Amino acid sequence: MSAPFRTDRVPMEQVRRILIVKPSSIGDVVHALPFLNSLRHRYPDRYIAWLVEEEAAELLLGHPLLDRVIVSGRKRWGRAMRTPFRGSATLREIGALMAELRQGQYDLVVDLQGLLKSALMVMCAGARFRVGLASGREGSQHALTHVVPLPSGPLHAVERYLEAAKFLGADPSTTSFVFPSRPDDGVRAETLLAEAGVRPDTLAIALHPQARWPTKLWGEEQFARVGEELASRYGARILIIGSSADLPMARRLAGRMNPAPFVAVGRTDLKLLIALLKRIDLLVTVDSGPMHLAAALETPLIALFGPTDPRLIGPYGNDEAVLRVPLPCSPCSKRRCHIEADRLCMRSISVEQVVGAASARLAAGVARQVGCDRPRVA
Repeated sequence: MSAPFRTDRVPMEQVRRILIVKPSSIGDVVHALPFLNSLRHRYPDRYIAWLVEEEAAELLLGHPLLDRVIVSGRKRWGRAMRTPFRGSATLREIGALMAELRQGQYDLVVDLQGLLKSALMVMCAGARFRVGLASGREGSQHALTHVVPLPSGPLHAVERYLEAAKFLGADPSTTSFVFPSRPDDGVRAETLLAEAGVRPDTLAIALHPQARWPTKLWGEEQFARVGEELASRYGARILIIGSSADLPMARRLAGRMNPAPFVAVGRTDLKLLIALLKRIDLLVTVDSGPMHLAAALETPLIALFGPTDPRLIGPYGNDEAVLRVPLPCSPCSKRRCHIEADRLCMRSISVEQVVGAASARLAAGVARQVGCDRPRVA
């Protein structure tokens, strides 16, 4: 293995097959899409594959800029290995993934994750050139032949990945998020909105209150009050979105609201969610995957931030969408709060602030004009 921390350029004329390693999460994969776009634009004839985990695979399967999507079941495998009688089948799946990586005969692997889990996949692929960011952690840089230098100071994830594109000779000046789609996604989204009671003269506002980190949560009661106020003020139809795992929370939230919102939780996969987000007028959300999707789609949104730094992972190109209360302890980048006033950064955001910010977004004409034809975005 070559010594790490080389920053000389990769001889791209010797590269025909490229593997991008960015397994998770949904937001992280969204952030890496402009890198793919830049790379494909610069090297239209190269074979480009992407290694991704199951939860975010739909963002890439069928992608027009990719030749192959390799799906890892890492999280599912971890659960299965703790279950009696399922370990052998899981080991076979892991072995098949490793064989597929080796058989890919990649000349270049780009590790955009920068963690131990991605470094293992990088080494398994056995590429001659292995590139990653200088921000890599957990010893991941020792799997690399080349390290991409990064500018000092806060840099958004999208910009970090575009530094890698520039390092590989691509032009990162045009930021573009390209998503795969199915022919019927638009019709299915329209059908779902019609079921929710959204008419051509009705504003559609979605709430996404759930996050994996407990510290990112704002509160069901607060979201309910925001939904009720926006419904009353604008005659809007309120939708609650999320995955099927969020359904108990969504039902509790819906039970707090009058009039009742439309619970779309568990009704959409990622491709259908993208089509739905293109057609709503506003999303109110915590820091989450749907937030990053909405930002990439240029859907108007209000994003509530506390423990995480919006300069690094906020809605890209949409700083005005961020709502946070500056506190000495925020951002802490912690999944659990370690101060006595639990989640003070999130609890300090008031319902009135959120309603005011949402109203400003709507009044500023960011949303479509009431009465125009749907869809707002093609």
